[in-house]
Amino acid sequence: MKVVNFLLKLRSILYTDKVSSYIFSLFMRLILFVSIISIMVYKGAKILEYQTIRPFFTIIEIFTISVIIIEFIINYATFIAVLIKKKEFSFKAFLNQFINTLFLANIIAMIPFYILPYPYTLLVVLARLLQFGRFSKKIQELLDVIKNSFYELTWFFTIFAFFLFVSSISIYIAESPYNPAFRSLFNAVWWSIVTATTVGYGDIVPITKTGKIIASFLMIFGIISIAMLTGIITSAFTRKIIESKLNKEATMQKKINELLNHYIICGFGKITSLVAEALKSNNQDFVIIEKDKDKANDAIDHGYLAVNADAADETVLMQTGIMRAKGIAILTNSDAENLYILMSAKELNKDIFAIARVNARENEEEAIKRFKRLGATTISPYHASATRVARMILAPHAADALFSIAGSREAIEIDEIGIPKGGIYDGKMIKQTNIRSTYNLMIIALAQEVFNPNEQKIEKKLKFNPSGDDIIDADTILICVGLSQDLQRFKKDIGST
Repeated sequence: MKVVNFLLKLRSILYTDKVSSYIFSLFMRLILFVSIISIMVYKGAKILEYQTIRPFFTIIEIFTISVIIIEFIINYATFIAVLIKKKEFSFKAFLNQFINTLFLANIIAMIPFYILPYPYTLLVVLARLLQFGRFSKKIQELLDVIKNSFYELTWFFTIFAFFLFVSSISIYIAESPYNPAFRSLFNAVWWSIVTATTVGYGDIVPITKTGKIIASFLMIFGIISIAMLTGIITSAFTRKIIESKLNKEATMQKKINELLNHYIICGFGKITSLVAEALKSNNQDFVIIEKDKDKANDAIDHGYLAVNADAADETVLMQTGIMRAKGIAILTNSDAENLYILMSAKELNKDIFAIARVNARENEEEAIKRFKRLGATTISPYHASATRVARMILAPHAADALFSIAGSREAIEIDEIGIPKGGIYDGKMIKQTNIRSTYNLMIIALAQEVFNPNEQKIEKKLKFNPSGDDIIDADTILICVGLSQDLQRFKKDIGST
């Protein structure tokens, strides 16, 4: 059983795992490519009588054949291990394996080319080209397209072969008594193929009226056949592209459906890309909604989960898990669009934490009030930039310290940490804890939710620079400054999320 498990692991590494299988297939393609080139060069060396370099090609050939044999043994040994694991031995399984691995081509590819006379050397080259295609993903996709259109292609080539047969016999009967070029049935078949495929070498031409009539019909049939074949192949590729796109969307949606306590980011641009990068570096799950197709594809290319849709659509918000999300960041370039998205999000999940970008330069305060009335925390690029410039002018050293903490380039971060109920710090004063000494973290503020009796709602209360006598409990959120690794270690130790 240990041998079976070892073989299964080996098969996973060489043929299944995304990274290692790609490296292995790349190695095999490189070996096969070099061997094919060496055969071509060797033939040239043989013609030019370059005796001194022939041993070099012999070494390449021996190495190539050794690699092919080893891969062949591993492939079939690991395949048998899979059958043993599944307990499914059948003739059909072996037949599929023989077809998928091009068994006959594999055997021929093991033959040293220099022991075969011309033209049998071409069989070795063809076999290795087929093996090259077996390790090429793009060629495999092309073969999949052909397999999916096997029924249509079978009918097409059956009809095409029938017409070639009829035209070959007809032209042979019509031309052979008068035209020496057609006194061979092989030449008649050759002429039919050349004419039907619209190649028209002109080496053999009919001279009788009957032959010319047959040629005319065959030319028309050839044009129609090429159009039909083009249509079949184009249709097959179109289906493949659509299926691939649907599979990608289904895979993307499956990943989104598995998200919990994630963030939804609306819009993808310069600001959003920086937000996404920061969230990713902190191992925070998120999904991006972008209605511009190019920007959505750009987000996907960056390795992010992204949906090409309108974030204001409630169906799209449900699709991205608005009910399970921890928060939503609305960062499009339009205030009207941001407001509409915010209203849709709050209508579906009124308790969701929301951040909205304010783009208005004029009446900015009024725009901020509108967003806040809907329960969103607001950010203004213009206001933030102006504030930063002012701070750098008035207090450059303090500004550098502050922005080095907030900036993603530094290891120092500001984070909020919830205290678990019943934990070691629940109900203790700050001076009674070892947060500073053990984790080297500075508590710069305490955030608590308190009930406002006047407005009959819960509000967040923030206390900066808390004293050592301040008590922290399960309702308290610590705002801490420290190294990223220390913050993560503290969270892990107390079981905070």
